[in-house]
Amino acid sequence: MNVPEEWGAGTVSVDGVDLQYYRTGEGPPIVVAHGMFDHGRRWVPLADRLAEDYEVIAYDARGHGRSDAPETGYDIDTRVVDLLGVLDGLDVDDPVLFGHSMGAATVAWAAATHPDVPRVVVLVDPSRLHGGPDVKEAAEIARQRLRESQSTPIEERIEDLVSHPEIDREHAERLAAAEDECNPHVGNLAQEHPPVREAFDDIVAPTLLLRRDVDDEQRSRDRRAAGRLADGQLVHVDDAGHYVTRDAPDVAGAELETFLDRLC
Repeated sequence: MNVPEEWGAGTVSVDGVDLQYYRTGEGPPIVVAHGMFDHGRRWVPLADRLAEDYEVIAYDARGHGRSDAPETGYDIDTRVVDLLGVLDGLDVDDPVLFGHSMGAATVAWAAATHPDVPRVVVLVDPSRLHGGPDVKEAAEIARQRLRESQSTPIEERIEDLVSHPEIDREHAERLAAAEDECNPHVGNLAQEHPPVREAFDDIVAPTLLLRRDVDDEQRSRDRRAAGRLADGQLVHVDDAGHYVTRDAPDVAGAELETFLDRLC
């Protein structure tokens, strides 16, 4: 699926790797980093909502979408370099850094290691917030998922996705298209790095942590993690799964807009 005609698109070269980006809107810049098996174009609905007040720039991580897929460079340090390279290549200053899942982990470590870069940080259900499974096991799960999905006709996968009441056809089409564009090298993303909560100690920018609906024990754990932020706000979105802004667009969107309007 393509972005709307009014969007711009192009590539930025970071250490010889071409990364695809998409941009729309005017105003303070919001740079969006997507999750694993995803791509920048999945953010069209949210970006269109924000574009009246902000410039939204979404990019395809290496190995995803229309970006290059080298064999190496899927560790957290290189993902941070890629994100900073997109900012430099597009002359983006004082941005809102927004990430989901894998992208939220990338944004968190970028904000921690380069605290002067972001104006504001938004983390949507970060992967490995409290750690994660064995990396070798996670890598094989990722590769197996890609093998299974890419060997199944896309229309069949779309119909399977829309059989779930919480997934509409547009979202199903974007998810299926994103998986088709993933390179098997993305399995190398499952590399060890400290829990994302450890990055919180060094993030100085105001930070919104949007989390899916979880049980009371997990909420307490999340609150302890968010307490490590110098200026953090944690919101658990009721009835939302991992795709928080898609599962609960009105509630999550309102929280996001209120947070951004106050700080940008």
